Amino acid sequence: MAVHRAVRLHGKQDLRLETVPVPEPDENYVLLEMSTVGLCRTDVHLFDEGQLDHIVIKEPITLGHETSGTVSKLGPGVTSLAVGDRVAVDPCRTCVTCRYCRGGRGNLCENMREAGVMQVDGGFATFMTAPADRCYRLPENVSLEEGALIEPLSVAVYGVKRARMVPGDAVVVFGAGPIGLFTMQSAKAYGAGRVLMVDINETRLVLASKLGADVTLKPRSPMSDPQALGEELKSALGGAADVCFECSGGKGTVDAAIHTCRPGGKVLMLGFGEMAMHVHLGMAAFREIDVLGAFASIGSFPECVELVSSGKVDVKSVISHRLPLDKVKVGMDLIRRGESIKVVINCQA
Repeated sequence: MAVHRAVRLHGKQDLRLETVPVPEPDENYVLLEMSTVGLCRTDVHLFDEGQLDHIVIKEPITLGHETSGTVSKLGPGVTSLAVGDRVAVDPCRTCVTCRYCRGGRGNLCENMREAGVMQVDGGFATFMTAPADRCYRLPENVSLEEGALIEPLSVAVYGVKRARMVPGDAVVVFGAGPIGLFTMQSAKAYGAGRVLMVDINETRLVLASKLGADVTLKPRSPMSDPQALGEELKSALGGAADVCFECSGGKGTVDAAIHTCRPGGKVLMLGFGEMAMHVHLGMAAFREIDVLGAFASIGSFPECVELVSSGKVDVKSVISHRLPLDKVKVGMDLIRRGESIKVVINCQA
């Protein structure tokens, strides 16, 4: 029996590099030789707590949901891919039959499974299996390393679309982490006007400027005074925002976004921190500011591959650390300490 290495979470703070059998691809699945997998704060939460909100680790699972690899073997019925194809993989496994799937909102599937997060083994391994229709070929000018970041980019692109941003909109992005940097670039790619990136980390703001942010700001006003912070942000932007994207999950940022938006504007939450928070919802309602959430993505992978291939979005510059498969915990420590922007794991090292 062929075996391979996999980084498996058995429960809270119980992460093991194990030798396990190489999986066989089922009908309409392929076997992938893994290349690069992004390390996400979701992985850190799952390790630290053994759960993420309603997702509880009850059985061992291979982590890693930002994945790329090369098709190694075809399961029965696969005709859309060939051995040797390089692909980015959408980790979501939807049921297709529930009301949300039938209504075109598969990201809210009642029976959702997600590779590397819940019920399905992910990509921190030498091999993994995936449905052929969740694998997206990468053009020759897109590397496998870039392919691993298509998944977080798809979250950003979906957020921009869900916010119904229109060309020329003045935009504020809170949080210059990977999702924030991808959201800023996606907003620019889809025609945003002036874009302000807000963060307390000056190194991240320097990168944001290089990647296209029109203005960056390390705020002086405290988060405890959202009105003053909103005025500071509006001054830096040159006026009230049409759309604010909250990508940090930081305390007080949603309230600051409400105070930064114009009447009739929108606040889109992509960063999830506190589940219960103090915000001026009455003010948002009175000024008809829409406060929206976005979860995962729907059908954004092909667009994201094109955005990277065309050079409209630079995902590679966001990578700050490259580590081998046996250093996943080291990568998690970097994320906890705020010493990284994006950590990726080389599964063949």
